[in-house]
Amino acid sequence: MLLIYPPGARSPEPPLGIARLAGYLRSRGRSVRCLDFCQEGLEYLLEAERADPPEDTWTRGALRRRRGAAEALRSPGTYANFDRYVRAVRDLNRSLKFVSEPFGAEAGLADYRDANRSPLRRADLVAAAAEHRSSVFYGFFSRRLAAELAEDPEATVGVSIVFLSQALPAFALVGLLRAEHPRTRILLGGGLVTSWRSLGLLGGDETFDGLVDALLPGPGEPALDAELEAEPGADLAGAGPRGPVCPEFGDFDTLRYFSPTRITPYNFSTGCPWRRCGFCPETAEGSAYRGLPAARANADLAELGRRFSPGLFHFTDNEIAPLHLRALAENPPGAPWYGFARFSSVLADPAFCRRLADSGCRMLQLGLESGDQAVLDALGKGTRLEEIDRILEALAGAGIGTYLYVLFGTPAESRDAALRTRDFIAGRAAKIDFLNVAVFNMPATSPEAARHGARAFYEGDLSLYCEFSHPAGWNRDEVRSFLRGDFESSAPIAAILRRTPPVFTSSHAPFFLGA
Repeated sequence: MLLIYPPGARSPEPPLGIARLAGYLRSRGRSVRCLDFCQEGLEYLLEAERADPPEDTWTRGALRRRRGAAEALRSPGTYANFDRYVRAVRDLNRSLKFVSEPFGAEAGLADYRDANRSPLRRADLVAAAAEHRSSVFYGFFSRRLAAELAEDPEATVGVSIVFLSQALPAFALVGLLRAEHPRTRILLGGGLVTSWRSLGLLGGDETFDGLVDALLPGPGEPALDAELEAEPGADLAGAGPRGPVCPEFGDFDTLRYFSPTRITPYNFSTGCPWRRCGFCPETAEGSAYRGLPAARANADLAELGRRFSPGLFHFTDNEIAPLHLRALAENPPGAPWYGFARFSSVLADPAFCRRLADSGCRMLQLGLESGDQAVLDALGKGTRLEEIDRILEALAGAGIGTYLYVLFGTPAESRDAALRTRDFIAGRAAKIDFLNVAVFNMPATSPEAARHGARAFYEGDLSLYCEFSHPAGWNRDEVRSFLRGDFESSAPIAAILRRTPPVFTSSHAPFFLGA
């Protein structure tokens, strides 16, 4: 079986989803190989040439410097010079844009756009498959799949689409498989497919006009079990454990990701343990929370440390639950680490934060959302500003970096509330290392959508979000104007935004702490 992670997303580390499935399938006696076409596809484009030379000086220079820029992102020394880092990122993005333009595409280090097709339209996905030869990745896909399927032309191929930016390249890949390797069985899964199914945007029997044999939404292990056991001659009964097993990253050993050290991703859980925040996609999709026992997670991390010698663990959970934060403090994973956590009371204890720092905690990503208590209450965040203050103080005192996420334009917010958020952040800028600033998107299937006069952002039958009329007239244009003016003009906030890494954002932020 082949498991493929398609192009169109950031690539600082190997993909965890298919690595987990590989470990599981091998424990069940199944032969499987993982292919990270996201990283390989970027490497392919960065070696590509165009017949017509660029007309502007910057693009000519970026193309000349692109190999050096790629190496710079892999060098620890680059992260001691933020300006050099930014130049490398911009040169690579400029090079990718230039070589992808003739294909009607705009490829980047963190995304992929098509000038003529939208990943939000089912018909456009089918068209991308039908016209797969026009994809900027066609030459790469064709060569790699021919090599991988030469010995087993009837292999099952699983394609994992996590981000919307991966959808069009993934369907070009699926179209190529159908046309050039018609005996393969194609399964489509991943976070985006799960969202489409959970929100009722795709039916249970969807095959995209026969392009795929089955959709496998949700946790991959049980879905794959059911699918593979249905194959003729399959006998997986009693073959290994039924639950998640340690991820297997061996297939990615030869790839050189865009990071200065080996980052190993891991998750203690899927879903969110809180699940009470208003307008959260997890709530809208009804995703269940599934967490691993602490002892099991400790054993996995020890095994990953022995086998792959990570320089940094990235814990990808929606929230590292307090149970696992305590386990990390008691049993350090053996390498620095970072991940998302909630503003929970356990982090208000300075002594506990010092133990977390001693365990290797380099940075925590924290969803503040708003600096106005009434907005937090309306969103169901379950957090108090006075406790958030204590947590920021405790983390700063322990030397743990903070990457704060703020959200403007929710139905409960007004301009005055947004100003209070600005002032809250500006007043605590010394304790905030990085910022992610977002404008609120209403989940298309949220019960609140109809109440606020929701309408489509774009034409498309697969859109996860919608436009809405703000009850206080605090609509997106007004919010964006506020961000460009009142928010970003605050000197303390501007300083945080200037040091937040572009494009790779939180993936590279830990490397700038203490530099």
